[in-house]
Order: sequence, then C-alpha cells, then structure tokens
Amino acid sequence: MVNNKCDDFFADYVVAKYILNMKNLKFGILGCGYIAGKMAEAVKVLENKGMGVELYAAAARDLGKAEAFAGQYGARVAYGSYQDLAADSKVDLIYIATPHSHHYKHAKLCINAGRNVLVEKAFCANVKQSTEVIALAHDKGVFLCEAMWTRFLPAVDVVRSWIKAGRIGEVQSVEADFSQPLTHVERLMNPALAGGALLDLGIYSLTFADLFLNEEGCRGNNSSCDCAGVVGRDCENYGAPIANLDARCIKTDTGVDATDWINITYKNGKKAYLKTSLCNPWHNEGIIYGTAGYIRVVNLNDMEELQVYDKTGTLVDSVKPERICNCYEYEVLACKKAMEAGAKECAQMTHYKTMEMMELMDNLRDRFGVSYPFEIAPGVTWDRSGNKSILQVFDIEKGKITTLKKFDCVIEAPNWSADGTYLTYNSNGRIFKLDLVRDDRGELTAGEITEVPSYYVDNCNNDHVLDPDGSGLYVSHHTKEDGQSRIYKIFFDGREPVLVTPLAPSYLHGITPDGKMLAYCAERNGEYDIYAIPTAGGNEVQLTTARGLNDGPEYDCKGEYIWFNSVRTGRMQAWRMKADGSEQTQMTDDKHWNTWFPHISPDLKKVVMVAYTEVDVKPGEHVPNKNVELRLMTADENSATGFGPAKTILKLFGGQGTVNVNSWAPDSKRFAFVIYEK
Repeated sequence: MVNNKCDDFFADYVVAKYILNMKNLKFGILGCGYIAGKMAEAVKVLENKGMGVELYAAAARDLGKAEAFAGQYGARVAYGSYQDLAADSKVDLIYIATPHSHHYKHAKLCINAGRNVLVEKAFCANVKQSTEVIALAHDKGVFLCEAMWTRFLPAVDVVRSWIKAGRIGEVQSVEADFSQPLTHVERLMNPALAGGALLDLGIYSLTFADLFLNEEGCRGNNSSCDCAGVVGRDCENYGAPIANLDARCIKTDTGVDATDWINITYKNGKKAYLKTSLCNPWHNEGIIYGTAGYIRVVNLNDMEELQVYDKTGTLVDSVKPERICNCYEYEVLACKKAMEAGAKECAQMTHYKTMEMMELMDNLRDRFGVSYPFEIAPGVTWDRSGNKSILQVFDIEKGKITTLKKFDCVIEAPNWSADGTYLTYNSNGRIFKLDLVRDDRGELTAGEITEVPSYYVDNCNNDHVLDPDGSGLYVSHHTKEDGQSRIYKIFFDGREPVLVTPLAPSYLHGITPDGKMLAYCAERNGEYDIYAIPTAGGNEVQLTTARGLNDGPEYDCKGEYIWFNSVRTGRMQAWRMKADGSEQTQMTDDKHWNTWFPHISPDLKKVVMVAYTEVDVKPGEHVPNKNVELRLMTADENSATGFGPAKTILKLFGGQGTVNVNSWAPDSKRFAFVIYEK
C-alpha cells in the first residue's frame, strides 16, 4: 500500500539525532547571494524553533548589501567586509557562500582568524586548494566541513534502511540525472569562476552514486575491522573503490563543460550511470536498481519524495520526508552536534570524503579537457622543451655540492654503482653510463659517457635499478604496442633485453641485495599498489592494499625493509614495511608537503627524499619544473620509528627526475641528484 504520510521515523529523527545543549551556536554567513539566502532562511527557522542556532551575522563586500540581507533574514550584525566577519570572535561557525572559485581564499581567511567553517559545495575548485584548506584547519585546530546538504538528509538513512531490509533485493546500479537550463547564468559559463556543470550540478549525481554504491565496508563503525574506528584512507575496508571510469562532455563556447555523461564501475561490480547538464530541460531524479525492484528519488539533491517499486514496476510505497525548513538545516544541526562533541569534522561529510570527491572531479575534468585560468594546465606543467640539466653530488658530512656535468637536455634519476665507479641515468628514453674519476686534487669529476645497449627497449622512464651483480639494469620501458610501462632487464655487454613483467603498467623502483626480487608500483584494477616479483620472472605478489597511490618501493641493503611513499593519509608521505608487506609504518608527517621517493643509505642511517609544497601538486603528483626541497632523515634510537624528523637540506628547481631512484654512494656520505634550468 502506498503511504503518503511520513513514517514515524521522521518525527523522531531530529530529536534523536541532534541532542542539543542550551548554548546557541552563533552562525555567520560570508557572502549574501542566492545560496546564502537559502541557508539564512533555514538557520532563522531553527532559531525561531529554539533549536540552539542563532542567525548572528552576515557579511558582503558592500555594507549596504550586507545590511539589506541582514534586515531581510533577521541577522543581528552586518559587515561590509569579509575580514570583519572573520575577526568577530563571537561567531561560532561561518558559512562560506561565495562562488566555489573563491572558497579557497575565503575559507583560508576565516581559518587563519581561528573561526570554524562550513564551506558550500563544491568545497574548492580543485584538489590542490582543498588539501591546503584542510591542512590549515588541522593546524589551527578549527572545525571544518563541506556543506553537501544531501549527505545530511534524514531521507538518506531511510533509503539505506530500505536497502538493508531487502525491499529491492541486492542493489546493482544507480541512474542519476540533475539537469537545468542555466546557460543564462554568467557565473556558470565563466571559466575564471570555475564554471561548468560538474562542480555546480554534477556533484549531486556523483554524490547520489557514492551514497548508495560506494559507502559499503567499515566506514569507521565496524568493530571487527582492524582500523579501530578510523574513518577514511587509514581503513583498507572503507568503501568500494572505482574500478573503471568512462566520461565525456560537451563544452560551451567559453570552454566549460555544459553536459556531462559519467559511467562508473566500482570494484564490487556495481555501476552508476550519471548525467548532468546546464542546457537541458529540468530533470532531477535518482533511481537505485535492485534484483527485486527499484527506489526512485524525486529531486536527488533534497530527496523530496522516496518511492519503492517492485520488479514489475508497480509502486508499492511512497514517502515524502518531513523537513524543518528547506533541508539546509540538517547540515547546520550536524555541525553543531559535532562541534559540541569536540569533533573537527562531521561524520556525514568527512575531510576524507571531501578529498575523495574533489579527486574524482579533478580526474573527470582532466578527461574532459576542462581547466580554469587560475590552474596550470597539464601540458604546461610537463613541457620540458628547452630544459637544461645539472648533475650534482651532495656531501652530507661536509655540506658541499659538487657539479659533475651540465647537459643541454633532460636527464633524470642518477643511480650510483655499488663499487662507486659510475652513475647511470636516463635521457630521451635511453639509459646512459657516466664514469666517475678523480682529478689531481682528489675531487670527483665526470668521465666518459656511454649508452647502455637496449635495442628496442628505447622508451625508458626514470624507474631503473642496477643489478647487484653488475651485469646491467632493470628498467621500466613503455612498449610500442600499447604505450604501457613494463619491466625489462638490459645488459652492459649488449645481450638482448629480457622481459620480467608481462602485466602493465609496472613501474620499477627496488631490487633486493641478492638481486633475486624486484619491487615496483603497478596499476591493477584501477588501484596503484606495490608488488614484488622474482627477477627470473614468475607470479607477482601484492604488498599494499591501502586506497590511493602507493609508489616508489625500495629495499634497504639488508633486504629486510621496503621504503615507499603513500597517499593513504591524504598527503603523500614516506612509509616503511617489512619485505613481505607487513608492519606498514608511516615515517614522515609533513603537514604542508607531499613527500616522494625515500632512499635509504647503504649504512641504514640516512634517508633522503624530495618534497613538493601542497599548493604546487595534487597529493598523487610528482611533476617536473617545480621548486622542491630535498629532505634528510637520520637514525635516532630514541624515536618510535628509529628515525628522527625529516629536515630540509637543499632547496632547488626540480621534481620529476631529481631523485627518482636510490642515488647514494656506497660510502653513505654522498648522493647524486639533478636540478633543472627552464
């Protein structure tokens, strides 16, 4: 029977879910546009109902506009600048209601002033901005949440309860379409304001799929999970990662995406078929298909009505969820509850989830070929034409830099031989050997350069290691057949190359001291993890399973540990694990830097690595032509990890290619690296 009356669930929902204390939360709104009005409306209703929230202040860039807004919605204070609102210590929570192209700037303004912040979706324009804002909030110890109102709706729990009860059988797929004719809105057509369909409307379709297909597993509340209640990247059972992503768009004349089609296949086999458009007629619904029926959600953004159909397409139940106002109120109440509990984020929209969705949208925009003027296009970042390379050696004990040779081309990844007599490096797809000699003063100088014969293995990248027996190198080569990286061995004596990893892509980084095993980063089923394989060939063994990129594996000189870098905590950091993949331990915690390629010295007492600032790269990027730092960790028996904190020893222009492979000299006193001139 169709139930047109709300379930009793909704009547008890607000009381049960939000146990509020008597202190009013003073709410401030930064920006006085359309969305700010919707939020002000909701907050005022909460205030009038005595639900512990007070519409305290509103700020605009023009005092007259702020005063008019405050007068219309009943805010007590009006400010003619955003700085004045951020400086008001009476404000408990500031809602950022400006266009998402400005969220980065305005969120930082408020966080630096010590204010708690609720940022309207999309959280920022891209991942780089998002990581900096979240890191800043962590540093300042303030509350921060993305205002994706759909995730806070009571209706979400109703749909999940229906699914759990088996009302539509086993969920198999979702369809979602959020389209509106909005080409007349100048902001949405303007790339400088991060316009386009994806960040404004597409986020709702992506969220709908994520809520009902990608929210399985632990989610931090599974007592049987080893994560002990840690939500997000630290829990390997969190969610159902994307296995395949197929997306395309139609662009406007201004270059932003007008209509997007996105098909997602998750690792659990479930699929999402999503659409969003700024130029199509109004359409706003989501459907969850199961083996025994389906659930239709009218207005997938605010879930105005929920309908259950059996497998014959007959409507068997219908619910119109009650709402206190316009549904913006639920995120405000959730923030209040979290803040009163001392939390710095909401469980409904964690910082991890914000980053996951921002990474997905960055990925989609890369596929669409849509970028904003304030972003550096990938083609510009990777343009190394005209680059010159300078091969140098840094003496740790003396603090001295020696320039070995300057090149009028790009060379990368110097690798020091075990006997200390030569370096190898890659350039233009080939591997070269540079002999090391000493001058009359005993100073190290560059000698003869020879190309290592590699025949058809002529598209090598900067992932290569020397075989300990001195016979040659293992290299990563992009094969002509499909352009994918595979691992080969090439020989100094001119023998034919030997294939080690038929599966691709595989990016080499480490070899055991006995030369019997290789460690490498490989993409399998949409995830980048660390694998090991015998150098003689055979079956590969997966060593990491944490979500996100795991890269740069390197054995220490005893073969006991593998050092690597991982993005699992939200920022790229150095890690270490046993050679069998056990005891994975985070070794660095650089709050504002992404740390790559930790290289352990032969004496096991020093680790050198390269670090990018958070504003230059996404957490999973290691690109060229950046101002980076070389960091050094030294052994410390009093530290829990056995090493002290990483300290900066050099600042240089480099990045990709600077220290991609282990370049320590056998005496552990020096390492080689490359800097670049653009």
